[in-house]
Amino acid sequence: MNASEYQILLKRFQGNEPIDFDASFYLAQCCSSMISGHGQESWGRDLIIRALENRDRLHPSTTAVWDDLTEAAGLYPYVSEDVALSASAALRKEFHRSDYLPSVFFHREQLQLATLLESGRSVIVSAPTSFGKSLLIEDVVASRKFENIVIIQPTLALLDETRKKLQKYRDFYNLVVSTSQKAGPSRNIFLFTGERVVEYEKFPEVDFFVIDEFYKLSLDRDDERASILNQALYRLLKMTDFFYLLGPNIQQVSERFVSRYGAAWFHSDYTTVAVDVEKRYEGRNWKVNDPNRKDALYELLASFSEPTIIYCSGPQKATDLAQGFFDYLVEIDAVNSEPLDSVPCGEIIEWIEENVHERWSLAAMMQEGIAFHHGHLPRHLGSSIVDVFNSLDIKWLFCTSTLIEGVNTTARNVVLFDQKKGRKPIDYFDYKNIVGRSGRMNIHYVGKIYEFHKDPAQLEMQVDVPLFDQANAPIELLLQLDRADVEPESLPRLEQFDKLDMELQSVIKGNTGLPLEGQLAILNEVEGSLDYYHEKLGWKTIPNYTQLLTTLELCWKHLLSKSDSKAGVRSPAQLAVMTLQYSEGKTISSLIASNLESDFWKNSEPDFQKRVQKVILLVLGVFRQWFDYKLPKVLMGLSELQDYVFKRHGMESGNYSYFSALIENDFLDDGMSVLMDYDVPASAIRKLSAALPGENDWAQIQERLKGVDLMQLPLLDYERRKLESALAEN
Repeated sequence: MNASEYQILLKRFQGNEPIDFDASFYLAQCCSSMISGHGQESWGRDLIIRALENRDRLHPSTTAVWDDLTEAAGLYPYVSEDVALSASAALRKEFHRSDYLPSVFFHREQLQLATLLESGRSVIVSAPTSFGKSLLIEDVVASRKFENIVIIQPTLALLDETRKKLQKYRDFYNLVVSTSQKAGPSRNIFLFTGERVVEYEKFPEVDFFVIDEFYKLSLDRDDERASILNQALYRLLKMTDFFYLLGPNIQQVSERFVSRYGAAWFHSDYTTVAVDVEKRYEGRNWKVNDPNRKDALYELLASFSEPTIIYCSGPQKATDLAQGFFDYLVEIDAVNSEPLDSVPCGEIIEWIEENVHERWSLAAMMQEGIAFHHGHLPRHLGSSIVDVFNSLDIKWLFCTSTLIEGVNTTARNVVLFDQKKGRKPIDYFDYKNIVGRSGRMNIHYVGKIYEFHKDPAQLEMQVDVPLFDQANAPIELLLQLDRADVEPESLPRLEQFDKLDMELQSVIKGNTGLPLEGQLAILNEVEGSLDYYHEKLGWKTIPNYTQLLTTLELCWKHLLSKSDSKAGVRSPAQLAVMTLQYSEGKTISSLIASNLESDFWKNSEPDFQKRVQKVILLVLGVFRQWFDYKLPKVLMGLSELQDYVFKRHGMESGNYSYFSALIENDFLDDGMSVLMDYDVPASAIRKLSAALPGENDWAQIQERLKGVDLMQLPLLDYERRKLESALAEN
């Protein structure tokens, strides 16, 4: 069978009319032939999946034939328990049953992967999004074979999803989700980003680890976190050489890495979801900012009745398009006349109005089944939006790459509206990752893709691992390695570092993720004006504006690269002002209010409603990009550097650890701040803290929480539900 004949068969499944016996049987015959060999198995499997989608249209006399074909294609998750299989087919199906997950059957290639892991061999796998790679993580956990497991995932959204899946194993494992949590000697699962693996002070002996979306190890992806992820990999490999690395659409991985650890390289194109692609741009001469393009998007979205994700290039674009679609629904009189009947959405809206701003557009949008999701949203809010989308309370979700990278949703439709990821064009790898978000095993057999621009040029993704392919490895990674692990040709690059005194080497190595040249430049600059900088950098608790400005100017100039996301912050002065405003008000809403009433914002955006939206986006971005990680990171880096310089000259040094911890933990105690990693908003934790005064140890907090009656606290329904969920996980 050739491609043209296959396309003809695909068309048989289009439409809604019943498919008669002859056509149903002919389709089944063709599928049987294709899955039997001749290199056409993927075509046959695709048609079988479409038959499952159209089961009600197929002639009932052929149902048993299609059941047999589903089994023959190895699609055991789709073989219903009440299907009467032959003895041999039933035996094959039983062979694909998970040994550890109740009522779970692997498809053919999942079983191969599970068998490799069961054999004790490390596995590096590339397979499509719908393959079900992450199910194997749960299968390993459910086996209870390992004492300590580390799972690295690239985004907090993905970690939240995994935490919720694995909380059912808390009777055996202690889930560690925060670097301030203490682990026992055994039975721990660490759910961390790469940064947290590097920061965590003392792991017990780890005997298995997972890196999800492992392509982020590669420098070719131009990800600022690649070096840190390689450091995390290096640290874990010092403890165990048993691992599971998973990712999509990768053609080749570092041969040095694979051979050194005897890992199995498992590459598969096996999919469990069929995909239809509709090229909406064809026949239209759209320019980049053509308003007709947006109108076509809104018209398309209004026609959908099933959950839809709209991919956007960044937070501003996602917000603007969501607002534009909301306005479009108002214009065509398609908004709901009845009050919102979704309790979860109503609770989220109430929280937004009290803790962000009553005029934030997201609240009004959610009333109409519209939401947006991007990396600037508070972590708990982003997680809640995914939940209400998956429960079908939200129908249209405008999102960025933060949702595309691994998070599972119930979306049938994915609309590719933008062709950029931030400011950079998406490549073929990004494109395939986004397309993979449509459809969902056992929910939507067929996903729908709607493209508003041409596909990127096809390329083969090859993942280098700088830890082992050191020719282009950043020096910040090389200096973290034992000298025995540095390749001979890379040693000359470390000569400048090796000439530094041992104390300074220790300081620089401790400042993981910060540029070597930038740190040395700061040392030279401070050394050159000791008295001036001693006055400005010698602070220890809460800095004044001049002290913080000087500190941030040095960080901005030497520790940040041009490609680093600044989240809309234009200068160290602006960041200093916002940081001190936050220090005073200590909440998102207070920082929003301060900026809304500033002369700068009143002059730059006189329209109050528009000003609200712009200020909120900026403030949320500053919280997530700066306060949650980047600002504490650079502050502590500079704190160590100034401490080294001033002590060398017999001068009293500053110490930024107190202020840095306050910023990073939302002005909550370390122990209580752990609850933020369980999806609990800071607003709820502050109210809870009043019932647990003076307690800062997480283990003690867990015990005392059992005696707290949440109904007696002044919590919003949303806050109470989040706390109840967190307490159920502990």
